[in-house]
Amino acid sequence: MVRALSEARRALKRGGRLIDMRPTMRNRAVELALPDASLFIGEIDSAGAFSDHVAANDALDAALAAGEFKLEHHATFEIRTDLDSLADLREFQGELRRSMMPESIFERIAALIADEPADFLIRIRREMLIARYRRL
Repeated sequence: MVRALSEARRALKRGGRLIDMRPTMRNRAVELALPDASLFIGEIDSAGAFSDHVAANDALDAALAAGEFKLEHHATFEIRTDLDSLADLREFQGELRRSMMPESIFERIAALIADEPADFLIRIRREMLIARYRRL
């Protein structure tokens, strides 16, 4: 984020806008979505990435305090990833870089689908932040 802010200061004219979109510091939730209910299974531990989030927040706070940018709007939204099987969840796990998915998530899902419900999805919810800043 520090390099991105430096580049934004260089490239943006006064009044130009910077869009910041990134995950929040909340862990991703894993759910089992059934036809009649959605069951919370557990969380993917993202603490390994939190230092990057703190550094990005600090860099933005410093730029705001220095009067380089002004926050115009911010909001959060959710990204949902729906998976069809435990094999898909294993593949998803293999793509995680600094987050850890506890084995207990796989065990709970396996126990819940042992009777082979007709229709289920493994749902991963991730909260995202989007903010718009104006170059001063």
